[in-house]
Amino acid sequence: MTTIRTTFANPISLRDAMDRLFEQSFIRSPQATDEDRTVRTMAVNLYEKDDVYYLQAYLPGVKSDNVDISIDGNAINIKARIPSRLEGEDAGNCRWYITELGYGEMNRSVSFPVPVDANRIEASQDNGVLTVTVPKAEEAKPRQIKVKTA
Repeated sequence: MTTIRTTFANPISLRDAMDRLFEQSFIRSPQATDEDRTVRTMAVNLYEKDDVYYLQAYLPGVKSDNVDISIDGNAINIKARIPSRLEGEDAGNCRWYITELGYGEMNRSVSFPVPVDANRIEASQDNGVLTVTVPKAEEAKPRQIKVKTA
């Protein structure tokens, strides 16, 4: 007969150990510190059709009031804020088990290879997808040059 001896004063079961691991690792307070809140980058698509670039950003659950778009030269900057579903007093009354839905600031900057017409840029949002229409500047558009005879 085999006897197993342990030097631990209070051995715990595997189930208890897993419960402790779960409690310590996965339960987070929504009132995280600023260090815990990271700036996220948003997923985008960028394509060109004729003389226009189309920039699409995936922003589910973000209201258009929480989106800021700016242009700096040939770069467009998109900032969005995803509010937490529970903020302020309600946040302290919850015990979180899984927090995979991100909240906080999201930023993305996209540069264009040719000059763009900043005065004609438009943006719209539909079903969580932001679409920014960015026309090329006149000097960037291809044109025909007529050859003169000398």
